Amino acid sequence: MENGHDYKEEIEQNVIIDKKKEKQQKQPKERPRFSFNTILSFIAYIGIGCIALALLLTLVLKGDTNLSRAFASVGEVIAYIICIILAFTWVKTHKKVGWIVCYVIFVVTIVVLFILTVNN
Repeated sequence: MENGHDYKEEIEQNVIIDKKKEKQQKQPKERPRFSFNTILSFIAYIGIGCIALALLLTLVLKGDTNLSRAFASVGEVIAYIICIILAFTWVKTHKKVGWIVCYVIFVVTIVVLFILTVNN
């Protein structure tokens, strides 16, 4: 019976070890303080603030002023950048040449037309 007793003790130890492993797996992993999504979300927050401030200045100053246009332009640039970054992450997962070509055409079009409209 001595072997049976040892076997029973071994099973109990294995159960205790399994419970410890389960407990460790259930604990949330520590996330890095600043992730790509956190930074992107903060930049989007700033962009929304710029657009809201531009609209508010346009309303308060009764028209489109240089200051409101400046805030609107910053908000637009941030919105464009975020859209371009998010679209890139989507295109990267869909590795077809057609998606990549269209993406490049879209980005170049946005950049060129935005620069042309800012200069006017």
